[in-house]
Amino acid sequence: MAIVNESNKIEFFKFLNGDISISDFENFIYNTTELEQQLDENIYFELISNDFKDKNVITRLSNLIKKEIIEEGQFETWKLRQVLKALINDSQNLPLYLDKLYHAYCGIYQDKEKRKYQLKFLANLGLNYIYWIDEAYMKVNYKDRWKQEYDKSLQNLEFYHQQLKPFAEEVLSALDNMDIVILNDGNYQIKDELKSKLETDKIYTLEHPKS
Repeated sequence: MAIVNESNKIEFFKFLNGDISISDFENFIYNTTELEQQLDENIYFELISNDFKDKNVITRLSNLIKKEIIEEGQFETWKLRQVLKALINDSQNLPLYLDKLYHAYCGIYQDKEKRKYQLKFLANLGLNYIYWIDEAYMKVNYKDRWKQEYDKSLQNLEFYHQQLKPFAEEVLSALDNMDIVILNDGNYQIKDELKSKLETDKIYTLEHPKS
């Protein structure tokens, strides 16, 4: 695996995450001269030889980057940290972040295999999206009143944010301290004490504002 410096690594992360356009990534590749020293000669040549206007270039580049340049576990860790930091600092987009954490909790489906990166330690965050503000859940539980209850929840995002923020801070701290380590093979390691605390059958039940 290549050894690139931290700032360049983040640009690769952003591309894999869809945060920058293919044209911006092309500019990064051609304008970052130190990549030629940081990457294997053949990998660097393969990278710059791509037709960046080809419709399949994003898939081709993503596969190359994950195979030769960026460790997948590092990318998944970076991606999770970005969502957790955003949730901690932004209460108004709380449903968006919880939706992303729900998908991280569920993992990446593999054909005829178990899911990769199924981050079960996110249950208190991810499942509180489904059991709180998910439209289908609201319709089943509130019937004709679902839209009223849904709008009420959106008006009280800060109230719910204060309850969920500590869980995000705890997971982010665990990642920083390597109490949770996301691996390249689609699994992760977690300290036993933290596992017993975060991976239980019973998730945190949100309190709702008093009427």
